Parts: sequence; structure tokens; C-alpha cells
Amino acid sequence: MKHLMFSVFILLMLSACDDKPEPKQSEVQQIPEVTLEQQFDNYQGLAWQVVEALQNQSTTQQLQDLTLKLITSSTGLFLNLKAQLPECEASLHALADATEFQQPQSNDTDALKNEIIINLEPNLPEFAAASCYHAQQLLLNPLAVYSLAQQADLAQSDYQRAKLKMIDSFARIKQLELITAIE
Repeated sequence: MKHLMFSVFILLMLSACDDKPEPKQSEVQQIPEVTLEQQFDNYQGLAWQVVEALQNQSTTQQLQDLTLKLITSSTGLFLNLKAQLPECEASLHALADATEFQQPQSNDTDALKNEIIINLEPNLPEFAAASCYHAQQLLLNPLAVYSLAQQADLAQSDYQRAKLKMIDSFARIKQLELITAIE
């Protein structure tokens, strides 16, 4: 009996001391995948910064910088929405392409240092569903604010109109959150 108990004890000990190698972490850490919800939150956070700048009647350069940051950071959101809104794939692809800007070619690099070419009226396909329209407005509203910010002197009405465009973007985000949660 002692011999049997001793054998069981040894088996338990050996199974507890399994020599399985622990998975090694790769030297290159993987970037965590950003969820659609996080991208919606990021968009809203940046849009809120634009609204605050409009409320404070910031300079046109500050408004341009903030709206440009919002526009360029939207690329991932548009690409991520493709899985949720397959009926909008053509539109979402065009939106993602429209958020990538080019620097003009010239020999005078100092003059073009911060200048980029922005298409304020991108050629977008007709939307196939209301969800596609909501997604398009997430780009078109900040582009309209950017366009207004290019004016030398903004009037009070310009700030109000731009603020309404950004508030409309919040409504579009809420609509898309509802649509993507249902599907």
C-alpha cells in the first residue's frame, strides 16, 4: 500500500513539474487592435476639441490644425466600418482615400514645409443606404469647417455655422453607433 501511495505521489509531482516551455514574448510587441467603439470615441474626442476651439473663437490656423487632425485620424474609422456596413464599402473606401493628403512637389522645400493639398470636395460615390450618408458626413462636416477656417477673418456667423457642422457630426456618430450595434 505504501508503495502504491508513493507511486501516486511521484506521478502527481511529475505532472506538476511539467517542463512545458513558457511562451516567449516576441521582441516586437503587437499593437493592440483598436475597436470600432474606440475609434468612435477617438473621433468624438477630436471633434469636441474642434467645437471647443470654435466656442473660444480660436485662430484660423488652430482651427485648421484641429480639423486636419480630425480628418486624418478618421482613416481607420472608415476602414473599420467596412466590416459593419458592407453596403457602404465603395463609399467608405473613397472616404478613407480622401483622408490621405499629398504634399505638392517643388524644389523650394521651405515654402512647402507645412503645405499639403486637401481636396475640400472629394468625389464620393452615391450612398447605397442611410448609414453610408452618416459615414460621409463624418468627413464632409470637418472638411466644411476646414474650408471656413481658411478665410482670413471669420465672422461670428462663421463660427456658429462651423459649430453646427461639428454638432451634426456627433449626431452622425450616434446614428452609426446604433446601426453597427444592431447589425
